[in-house]
Amino acid sequence: MPIIKIRYVILMACLCIATSTGCAEFQGKSVRTYQLEYNAAVQASTDALEHLEIYILDEESDKLGTEILARRGNGKPITVEVKRVDHNFTQVAVSSGAGVDRFLDMRVSDQIHEFIRKQLVKPSKGVQWPES
Repeated sequence: MPIIKIRYVILMACLCIATSTGCAEFQGKSVRTYQLEYNAAVQASTDALEHLEIYILDEESDKLGTEILARRGNGKPITVEVKRVDHNFTQVAVSSGAGVDRFLDMRVSDQIHEFIRKQLVKPSKGVQWPES
């Protein structure tokens, strides 16, 4: 019996290490790094949520990072984490759903990233954005 418990402990330790080091991610979490100053990335993230009519519940921030907690109209939670990588680069992680439940959805996270990207990238003259 102790051998089986040891195997489970080792398995759990490996899963914790893989998740915390970025080797494994939960479905529904999308992480992207933008070449953008931190404050502009935070503003683009909040603008994207407002544009998608996702209600912002809480926003906590300091000079290194911001965490935005929001809720979709159907009640599913959204978390946006903005972290300063350096002066010119910022990492934005968007998670949809809570924990490891069945409502985690990568499509929603990717759609939010698309709106963040649109906030950051302004088309030059002559370039037409497709209507969305």
